[in-house]
Amino acid sequence: MNGDEDLPIPGLADLETPVSPGFLQLFRRRIYRRTTAAQLAHFSFSLPFAISMEFLSIVVHLFSVMDGKRGKSK
Repeated sequence: MNGDEDLPIPGLADLETPVSPGFLQLFRRRIYRRTTAAQLAHFSFSLPFAISMEFLSIVVHLFSVMDGKRGKSK
């Protein structure tokens, strides 16, 4: 291994052209769309479980209060 493996090739550096702003906007929109879809899928899967756990904790709390254990409620 020699140290010149990380150096850029001079001929290829001359071929570099800037990317148009329209392409960058299109690319970012696609990324944002996929990120939004992934977040919605995650929330539609995990949110019902979280809500049901909250309802269950409310029911447990109500039963503990009805039994007269007011000081031991969470």
